Amino acid sequence: MNNMKHLFAILLTLLVTIAANAQQKAEIEVSYTEYQPNMRTGEKNGVTHQYILLAGGDNSKFYSPRTEYIDSLNSTPEGKAKYQEMTRSAYLGGKMNDIPRADGSYYVVKTGVNNKFACYDTAGTEKFYYEEEIPQSNWEVGDSSKTILGYECFTATADFHGRKWIVWFTPEIPVVAGPWKLQGAPGLILEAATEDGLYSFVADGIQQTDKNITPIYLSGEYGKTDRIKFFKAKRSFFDNPLGKINAQFGGSGISISNVRDKDGQAVERIYVPRETADFIETDY
Repeated sequence: MNNMKHLFAILLTLLVTIAANAQQKAEIEVSYTEYQPNMRTGEKNGVTHQYILLAGGDNSKFYSPRTEYIDSLNSTPEGKAKYQEMTRSAYLGGKMNDIPRADGSYYVVKTGVNNKFACYDTAGTEKFYYEEEIPQSNWEVGDSSKTILGYECFTATADFHGRKWIVWFTPEIPVVAGPWKLQGAPGLILEAATEDGLYSFVADGIQQTDKNITPIYLSGEYGKTDRIKFFKAKRSFFDNPLGKINAQFGGSGISISNVRDKDGQAVERIYVPRETADFIETDY
């Protein structure tokens, strides 16, 4: 009898482990172009990134496929060697545009079980991770409609983390998801923009899929924090990037007077102030 109980305990532990490690499959894949201001010049729509949304059930993952590819390479010794060789070959061949570079910096993972977003992002040279409760945005649905990627979409507005967002969602795809952290509208969000037009997401492709919603590569390299502390750390870096780098690496040989523009003039600051162009979230 004791042997049977022991065997049952082992099987139960095995089943729990398998269930915990089982990966949620996505049902839909949407590609988006993100537009954001150039934080060096303040130029509107000065920077674009390509992101993908994988969504299935109550779970989703929003990420840059190019960044994930580089992170996947750097997650193993063999992949890291391949990445270094790709970089070296491009550099020696004078093909600087072929050097593999990350695109968007962040990952946003939605887990329906605990009703939280898990967010992974960078603040200068540091990586941070934080969780936040999935907000219940009070979307105000409007009367306007338009067709996006062949789907009839309707407009809705809501305030979120310091900005007013205008989105276009389609009830034809009853998935409570969208780009970045935007979700909760009565249908899949295919376009979204801040009221001032500084940030926006535009869907440019959509398809059914059965891809796994995989974990984040190199997740152990991200330091735990909270949302407000993260954006304060990011702003601190943008306001004094060279000072932060010197402090982090224990050096003092880099100063802003060493940084010159294309005409050889000393640069007073690398990034524009918060009043000119702030982050996608402004309530920090």
